[in-house]
Amino acid sequence: MRELEAVVADGLSKSALDTLASGFGDHSPERSANDVRYRIVPRATYQRVDRFNLQASETIERIARLYAMALDAFVDSSAAVRFMMMAHPELDDRSPFETALTELGGRAVEEVIERGLHGLPA
Repeated sequence: MRELEAVVADGLSKSALDTLASGFGDHSPERSANDVRYRIVPRATYQRVDRFNLQASETIERIARLYAMALDAFVDSSAAVRFMMMAHPELDDRSPFETALTELGGRAVEEVIERGLHGLPA
C-alpha cells in the first residue's frame, strides 16, 4: 500500500491513464478511450504534462481500483465496464465511472460494489 501511495504521490504517467482508458474503450461501444481519458484528465492537461499532479493521479488510481473491484465482482471485463459506465439507481442514476471522479463519489461506488459482493440490500 505504501508503494502505491508513493507512486501516486510522485505522479502517475500518461501510460497509466492510457492503459486504463483503453480498457474501458475496448469494452464500451458508447465511449471511446479518448472519451474516458479526457473525462478523467482534461485534454489540455494530458497534452501538457508527462506526469500528472496528485489530484489527477488520485482520480486515476480511484477509477482503476473501483474497476478492479467491479472485475472481481463480475469476473468478466465487459460486464465490469458495463457496470462502471451504466447509470445506477443507488448512485442517483449516475454511472459509477462519473460518480467516482470525486473522492466522496468513489466511496459511494465502493459501497455499492461491496454490498453486491456480500449480498447486502441497499
